[in-house]
Amino acid sequence: MTEHDGMTEENSFINLIAERQSFPRLEEPGPTEQEFASILEAALRAPDHMRLRPWRFLIIQKDNRSALGSLFSEHVMASNPNSSEEVLLKAKNKAFRAPVILVGIACIKDHPKVPQTEQMLSAGCVLTNVGLAIYAKGFGSVWRTGDYAYSDVIRSGLGIADSERIIGFLYIGTPVSRERPLSKISLDEHVKYWP
Repeated sequence: MTEHDGMTEENSFINLIAERQSFPRLEEPGPTEQEFASILEAALRAPDHMRLRPWRFLIIQKDNRSALGSLFSEHVMASNPNSSEEVLLKAKNKAFRAPVILVGIACIKDHPKVPQTEQMLSAGCVLTNVGLAIYAKGFGSVWRTGDYAYSDVIRSGLGIADSERIIGFLYIGTPVSRERPLSKISLDEHVKYWP
């Protein structure tokens, strides 16, 4: 191991994971195209039983967020045709909560040894890796699902096949503030040695 800032690279990586948190308020700038490419290449090294690569991702940024916002408001209108203009505008503006939105999609394949659950988890691992790599590069992200992830309107608008599932929208950018205290997680509440 090489020394980095007084600690091994291994410890630096573990500390980075321990410090990672979601940032719901994000602004410009987002990662450059080159930064994002390196992040995605690293993230794709997630566990993947039988190398099915059961995932794909859509990058939505800049003016293209307007099309996603229109899908969001279309979903709201389909869910409640009496929605006010204010509610529809609020839905549309959700596409502008970050400079970049990465849509994570699990591409479920029929395979005798790899159940659907494993394929969904593999796609989730990639999206988690992206969040960690984003954080390592000095940016922030927040993983959102909600009704939009399960909406037929959104699925159709994004070209999601019947065999695919949206696992989340990863909003990516620069945190408006990094002054968010880390919530404590008790190891004893979640981990036991067995038997």
